[in-house]
Amino acid sequence: MELNFRNDIKKWLDSSEKLQPIPTTFCPNLKTDSNEKIKAVIFDIYGTLLISSSGDIDQASLNKDNMQKAMEAGGFDLSGCKKETGSFLLDQLQVQVKRQHEELKTKGYPYPDVDIFKVWQNMFEAAENKGLLKLSGNESWADTIMVFELLSNRVYPMPGMKEVLLEIKKMGLPIGIVSNAQFYTPIIMNYFLTGEFSTDQHIDLFEEDLSVYSFKELRAKPDTALFDKFIPVLNSKYNIETSETIFVGNDMLKDVYTATKAGLRTVLFAGDERSLRLREEDPRVKGMFPDFIINDLQQLTQIIG
Repeated sequence: MELNFRNDIKKWLDSSEKLQPIPTTFCPNLKTDSNEKIKAVIFDIYGTLLISSSGDIDQASLNKDNMQKAMEAGGFDLSGCKKETGSFLLDQLQVQVKRQHEELKTKGYPYPDVDIFKVWQNMFEAAENKGLLKLSGNESWADTIMVFELLSNRVYPMPGMKEVLLEIKKMGLPIGIVSNAQFYTPIIMNYFLTGEFSTDQHIDLFEEDLSVYSFKELRAKPDTALFDKFIPVLNSKYNIETSETIFVGNDMLKDVYTATKAGLRTVLFAGDERSLRLREEDPRVKGMFPDFIINDLQQLTQIIG
């Protein structure tokens, strides 16, 4: 995917507010009954590697002020906007997401994710059709969407993120990703890992062929199809079995349940109250326990070692 940004997105990233995790009462469990050596590590991103102010990518705080700032960054002419434009756009954002989800479900996607560019284009066209704004055709969707995300769902690296990834890499273990994400997620991750802005959709330190994002597949966890995409590569290229692989995530349903179904061993990250999702009311996770529990990413090296 070619991303043509027109603004200095790095300045928005540079102004990222430092966040700290909110501790939980969970005690770590770093031992397992299995004697199999861990040979690969696959990560979730939001709530695990990144602190998310909303707790997750799909729970961003939507408000008109953020929409206006994002539109300004995207080069929209706001002079012709009506008073109700902002409210209409926020409503349409949810309407268009729901519409895409319903369309994809009819095509056999049980847990769909959206084409975010199509969502935003449709919602702005709907506003133009109602006479609430005028599109010039020169607006930048990439700038608008990314700035809106950075304002609506503030993120910051989980303590020890980069150090742990470097340590695992030093051990010689391949590292992958299965994450509910959008096009801006690799950009944000690379910035926090390197300090530089890049439109590269591959995240530094991770194996590209072991990295799966919901926005590319239009499928989201807990759909095991995301795991099915990288497991054959894990077996054939790296000669690693799923039982020798751990998946690290903060959600008992989307992460622990789904990874367990796919045959991986699981690590529940319980290091931030914002993002810890136990899903105790969901029958799919009743009686299910992760292989490990950590409340600090640094504990992963003890599990692997």
